[in-house]
Amino acid sequence: MVARMIKPLVFSLMVVFSLTACYYDKGEELYGKNQCVTTNVTYTNDISVFVNQSCVGCHGVTSPSAGISLHDYATVVESVKNGKFVGSVKQDGTASNMPKGGGKWSNCQVSKLDAWIQGGFKQ
Repeated sequence: MVARMIKPLVFSLMVVFSLTACYYDKGEELYGKNQCVTTNVTYTNDISVFVNQSCVGCHGVTSPSAGISLHDYATVVESVKNGKFVGSVKQDGTASNMPKGGGKWSNCQVSKLDAWIQGGFKQ
């Protein structure tokens, strides 16, 4: 009698374990909420957020590091156009890697930067 009960019990446990195995998956990865949207990228909505988080601390209005100020749209566009900003952010060896201290912009942030440049520097 016990042997007949063990098989259904083992089967039931296997079903329960297989259904709960996905519990620790990341919802963003499963459902696409973590996708990088690179359409309609603007300075105000996208690029300024990244610049303010990782650049303005050293490259602000007062005493900008290396004389490079990135405090507003015009100064960021100027720096992008001279080629150093993109090289620094992408850390491709063409300029000093930024941000300092081992930080790096995510692939999505770099993709948005590229889209913003290709889109004509929309403010």
